[in-house]
Amino acid sequence: MSRNVSSLPARLPALDGLRGLLAVVVVLWHATSPMGLPLFAIPAKLAVFGFFVMSGLVLTRAWDGRWSAFLAQRLVRLWPTYAICLALGYLIAGTTPDWSQFLFFPLMTPDAPPHIDPPVWSLIVEAWAMPLMPLIVSLGRGSTGRAWAGVAVFCGVGQFLVQDPEQEYFLALGYFVLGAYLSRYTPRVGWLESAPALWLGKISYSLYLSHWLVFALAARAFGPLGALYALPLAFPVGWALWATVEQPSVNASRRLKAWLAQPRLATQVATPASRVATP
Repeated sequence: MSRNVSSLPARLPALDGLRGLLAVVVVLWHATSPMGLPLFAIPAKLAVFGFFVMSGLVLTRAWDGRWSAFLAQRLVRLWPTYAICLALGYLIAGTTPDWSQFLFFPLMTPDAPPHIDPPVWSLIVEAWAMPLMPLIVSLGRGSTGRAWAGVAVFCGVGQFLVQDPEQEYFLALGYFVLGAYLSRYTPRVGWLESAPALWLGKISYSLYLSHWLVFALAARAFGPLGALYALPLAFPVGWALWATVEQPSVNASRRLKAWLAQPRLATQVATPASRVATP
């Protein structure tokens, strides 16, 4: 059912469960690919693009027009987990860090070297999409024709005008706009709202960024089968990262949002009083 986006809650349990499921698909791809099994290759790629759609959807529902506050909150929410996993990736690889990557630069593709922590490529793409959030929201909250025109333009540029792997960056913007358009709907899927699915959704970001590191260490010890052996370990490691780094980051981003809202709130409270006091 379609409703006014501004009146809808940003949190959707079904999407939390779906996010967890998509993260598991990516984990399974990285666990099985060293053995030459292509079963999860295409589903994993679709899962990452699904993350972009869900980001556009959820962030559009939460959008209040305060662009600078939004960017600050997203940085506090996402960067600590990203930075720690990236640093651990360099430590495991034993290579000198490319410090620009800690600032979400340069843009990467899934197979870009060095293979420090390959899943970070999508976080870099998302980080560079965030400054365009006003445009994404404007297209997505507009008419159906305008929203789909935005999707078509971004996907068209990526697919036909850019003849190299960088096209995925343009395609990603189309997925964000698609998610922004879908923000007017409230999906309900019972099994995606079950406790196991919601738990996976809760740790999905940490699981997504940390599982490759677990598999890399296991591959050193056990060879190509190491990632498969370490598959059960990836989930408690993801939970531990969520509990120690991601959850505090989430709490900090919420406190930042509340603090940034105070001046505007104070102005709103003071304005009626000043009107009463004016002769």
